[in-house]
Amino acid sequence: MTEIIFYAVILLAGIFLITYRPMARHLQLPIYWEVGSGALLVIFFMFLVTSTYVTPKITEEDLAKKPCGSESPQGACYSLEHSLCEKAWANAETTCKADLAYITKERPSALIGPALNHCRAKKMDQFLHYNRVNTDSSFCKAYFDFIEAK
Repeated sequence: MTEIIFYAVILLAGIFLITYRPMARHLQLPIYWEVGSGALLVIFFMFLVTSTYVTPKITEEDLAKKPCGSESPQGACYSLEHSLCEKAWANAETTCKADLAYITKERPSALIGPALNHCRAKKMDQFLHYNRVNTDSSFCKAYFDFIEAK
């Protein structure tokens, strides 16, 4: 609560300096000093609000969408500990890179990201097939169909 009051005071001080210019009237300072300092307070307010409220939410959402995150197919469709899921995902990467080496030999500049992710998902499902949880949800059904497609 105190941080909200602190932020509100900074914003109101900036708006007050820009609007009423009390130091310019009483101390005969040039107006642009006061408008500039008020604008800096408003910018500082926006920076504080962004770093306090917006950035943590964005970071949390990004972590949830990474492999083995709570919103990823691996996190939502398998009953695994997070560390075990990450280890399985990392181990699948090494075998998949070896399996896809022929693509980079034929075309060194080829993008193999989608093929690598599909291979990882397939290898991970082969090892952890019996840990499937949400086979009834449409999200997991689509994911399992994607794995079994190729």
